Amino acid sequence: MPTPGDMSTDAGVSGAGILLNAPRVQGVDPADPGGTLPDDAKLKGIVVIIDRWPAFPIDARIDRVEIYVVGTVAPVVSRTYRAQDAAPEFFIEVAAALLPNLTTFEIFYIVYSINPSTSPNRRLSFAPEQVLPGPNYPDANIYGYINCTKKSPPEPGALFVWEGIRVVIAFNDRFLALDVIELYWQGWNSLNGTGTPLTPVYTFTKNLSATDITDRLALPIVIQPFVPYIEPMKNNHSAVASYRLTRGGIAVYRSFESVVKIDRVRSGHQGYCDSADSMAYLNGHIKSSGY
Repeated sequence: MPTPGDMSTDAGVSGAGILLNAPRVQGVDPADPGGTLPDDAKLKGIVVIIDRWPAFPIDARIDRVEIYVVGTVAPVVSRTYRAQDAAPEFFIEVAAALLPNLTTFEIFYIVYSINPSTSPNRRLSFAPEQVLPGPNYPDANIYGYINCTKKSPPEPGALFVWEGIRVVIAFNDRFLALDVIELYWQGWNSLNGTGTPLTPVYTFTKNLSATDITDRLALPIVIQPFVPYIEPMKNNHSAVASYRLTRGGIAVYRSFESVVKIDRVRSGHQGYCDSADSMAYLNGHIKSSGY
């Protein structure tokens, strides 16, 4: 007789016997293939969500649901359900002590009903360690502001705010070739990255090459185009950036957050800078000198 682990493997390879939807987990983005768990999962455990199965009891029969970690024989949780328990979905708590001491793992469940049925596996990953320093903003002035002019003296490659905002990630010995950096960017209606968000969280990716690892240089990412990533931030606003390092599709490290202040008020004039033309009152200084 096959073990539960065998059932999951056999079903995953052949597709036979899979009559159930994959398990979901509270706080995990369904679109995240790595299944990054909430930060407190190691302390509080997780809540597995399963959909009602097709042959749910309608009489005196009692069905049993067992949740497994792939690679183990015994279930981590077992629950029974009767007709009176009917619901569109069921929430099953798994205590932290029952979760494996692994960075990433897979779960599945078996429903013992009229006939046993197994679900597809769902990969889950504990939130990566927050050990990487936050990114830098080379175009910000000494007060941490990006405004309508370049800081003085301008650096090579400096950009005007309407051209983009440079975010630089310092090289770290933890980086490996083929790692992927996922940079997260979001605008806020305050100067300190709190309050009401002005943008969704946008993601920018950079694939690390063998050359990146050999050169050990800082890694630049430019936030552009101006619309939609920067334009919503106008006066006394800010943006927050952080990044996550993924390896083989699994998040392994994450950074602290960095805040940059954004002020696009045209000094002494109405409105906000959004192009070189909007700064023409500086007598062509912007256009001619690049400053």
